[in-house]
Amino acid sequence: MIKKASLQITQVAIYLSLLFLLACAPAVTPPPSGLLATIVAATVQALPTNTPYPTATATLIPTRVRATATPPFTATPWITLTPFPSITFTPTLTETVTDVPVGVKVGKYQGRGNYACMIMGQKPDNWSKIRPDTLVYVTWSIKNVGGKDWQKGGLDIVFLKGSKLYEYGPSRELSFDIPVGDTRDIVIVIRTPKAGGDYQSFWGLKRGDNMFCELTFNVSVR
Repeated sequence: MIKKASLQITQVAIYLSLLFLLACAPAVTPPPSGLLATIVAATVQALPTNTPYPTATATLIPTRVRATATPPFTATPWITLTPFPSITFTPTLTETVTDVPVGVKVGKYQGRGNYACMIMGQKPDNWSKIRPDTLVYVTWSIKNVGGKDWQKGGLDIVFLKGSKLYEYGPSRELSFDIPVGDTRDIVIVIRTPKAGGDYQSFWGLKRGDNMFCELTFNVSVR
């Protein structure tokens, strides 16, 4: 390509030299009209251009990509809890104590005249199971069904027979009044024996020589 351009430049130089000589020579017939312009145009067209044609640059058109739905996050537990074993409670057999009313006259009229009673209730029940060497408050609910009010200090609660379970002596005075028709609780304190077994203790209300209300407490020491 460079060699061809050099040859064309040399030809232009030769033509220009001929034109100069012809111009200087006398009586030389001038070249045909337009010949010089044609030669120059052809030469210029053959010259290599210093500015290259612009090169087309490809423009990338972005391709639309369909969005892919991301599945929801699933949490994976890193700790596995072991459930506690279920506990089944075995019902405890509760033994029903059979009340044996030995000497107890609940709801029965006892005595006569002005001094008569009726036992309306008792706690604990007879033949309750109680641990050895235990203090127990035995309570009888007694109703005055006689013809006269019972005055405090006029009646005694006394031990009659059986096992001597009392804690504070075999007798004590009544410390409150019991009007006719009223019911009051009379309490004694006993201590169960250290040895197991079944025990009976008999008590009563006494005015002078008149014992008119019998009270009984039976206990099973276990």
